[in-house]
Amino acid sequence: MRQLKVVAMMPHPDDMEILVAGTLLKYKAQGHEVHVVIAMDGRRGRGHLPDSVSAEEIVALRHAEARRSCAMLGVEPIFLDLEDHRLIEDRDCYEKVITVMEQLNPDVIFTCAPNDYHNDHRCLSRLVLNSAWAPVFFADTACGVDFNPDYYVDITEFMETKLAMARQHQSQFSEDPKEMIEIVNRFRALQCRRQEIRYAEGFRLYKRFEWVKAYELLPHDDYELPEKIVPTTERN
Repeated sequence: MRQLKVVAMMPHPDDMEILVAGTLLKYKAQGHEVHVVIAMDGRRGRGHLPDSVSAEEIVALRHAEARRSCAMLGVEPIFLDLEDHRLIEDRDCYEKVITVMEQLNPDVIFTCAPNDYHNDHRCLSRLVLNSAWAPVFFADTACGVDFNPDYYVDITEFMETKLAMARQHQSQFSEDPKEMIEIVNRFRALQCRRQEIRYAEGFRLYKRFEWVKAYELLPHDDYELPEKIVPTTERN
């Protein structure tokens, strides 16, 4: 596979880590160019921070957490700094999204599913689709609610790094995010029905003219297929 320019366009600091970090780590390990764009400034993601912490302090803290996490991926995050919980489909927001798209000129894009739980997620998904000319993959929804993947990426060897990246967002998690992340990625791996895949991230391709085979751009491993697929009724 030729070297690709991969862009993860995510709404808030910590969304990339939860949804696509394993896949981005795999791209990076395979020699591809990876970029992380964080659309929102995170000012309303107070988590368990006390009320005395100002919005400006939260933004600075969340920027620092995102930089520490992305350093484990070997990239510097790009912040669009749109106001948290205020994303709408207007000209200003669209200009910020399409400008960074034009600057990066990606071969493949990852963003949130259009039916995810948060308006910032849903709105960013639409803005990405309306500004992207490269293939777009939707990441899993929060806890996999109402999401049926088309494709899976084996992230087993990158799971510990993914968890370490998520743990950098200490302002957001009152408890270790390990259980939530492991359960979703273990469930996606079980859907693959391959013993060697312990953890997987699931994606849906936005299917449109020219990009119907864009799944070939996903990082993958060459597994040997079994000689015979045994029907379920024949298994012990």
